[in-house]
Amino acid sequence: MHLRVLAAGDCSIAASFLSPVTGGGASIERFSSSAEVQAQVGALPPDLILIDADCEDPRGLALCRELKEHPATMLLPVIAVGRSSRRKLEAFTAGADDFFTRQIPRQLFQARAEALVRSSAARRRLADAQLTAEVQRREQLRNTFRRYLSPRLADKILSDSELRETLMVSPETRMRAVVMFADMRGFTRISERLGPHEIVPLLNEYFSLLTEITFQHDGTVFHMAGDCLMVGFGVPLDQPDSPQRAIKTAQEMLGQFGTMAESWRARHEIDTGLGIGINEGDVIVGNVGSAAYMNYTIIGDTVNIASRLSQRARAGEMLFSRTVKQSLDERGFDIGAMPLPPMMLRGRTTPIDIYCVPLEKRLDLAENREVA
Repeated sequence: MHLRVLAAGDCSIAASFLSPVTGGGASIERFSSSAEVQAQVGALPPDLILIDADCEDPRGLALCRELKEHPATMLLPVIAVGRSSRRKLEAFTAGADDFFTRQIPRQLFQARAEALVRSSAARRRLADAQLTAEVQRREQLRNTFRRYLSPRLADKILSDSELRETLMVSPETRMRAVVMFADMRGFTRISERLGPHEIVPLLNEYFSLLTEITFQHDGTVFHMAGDCLMVGFGVPLDQPDSPQRAIKTAQEMLGQFGTMAESWRARHEIDTGLGIGINEGDVIVGNVGSAAYMNYTIIGDTVNIASRLSQRARAGEMLFSRTVKQSLDERGFDIGAMPLPPMMLRGRTTPIDIYCVPLEKRLDLAENREVA
């Protein structure tokens, strides 16, 4: 083994003792600043650093302190060498891993130096392994978040360690959110007419379009099943303009899915449309499930009402609640909404005021779902 040693000041006595430690000799290079060492760490880090504790030029123990305080060099082994033991306390205070006087017996120096080189190398290997594991964990988190978050939101969460841990570890959080459900109309009849080899590509095309539009407005995809997509705005990160984001997302979904539906009609002779329901209110957000399977999602009455509004909406129609309408009005956001007769829901004693924003062309498909 050949040691690469960096030395600052007069460390000739210690350097002369190194060859028997390695059996292969040691190359000694001089340095005078911590920046010189830091510049070399990435390409060819030294095995050992010797510093003259009595040296004033370079700055001896001040140089040791700089090396031990910098993340790139803090794990490198540093031995301080002094004329006498009077600088020993200062050396350890500066971060030196060991301290020798020039009168140290050769065998004692060799034994302690060898132990220090080996232990420091082991610490650096452990640190590298931990760093690799952390990088892999962060990449797994990034991939997990990007399954349902826009890249911008995912990067923002991953860059904030406190926020990241809160989202991943906290059992539940109550937040104000806007919840949107998008539901395909006519899907049952389509499934009866087309085989699985035709249905699956259509669903992938459908969900890809809706997810892309959602991410463009920094929405969060919480659930997709069958032909239904559940999206949240203002969650897991607060968005003061979440009602506007939801409405714009819904408008783009209706418009672009209309074009997609025309393509499907030409390719497969099928009629379909999209119905959307939006509600605003408090939700519980967190990891829900069992020890074997967990899902990061939102639950609560706000979610249930949004789902019912989606079921009520006809093809090409967007329905939303009074809470959404009030938020839009407060922000001066006028989309020409029309009030509809209040909607009664099972289990509720009072009806829900609802509003509609239809497209110019709306499909009246027979398969409209009854609101329970």
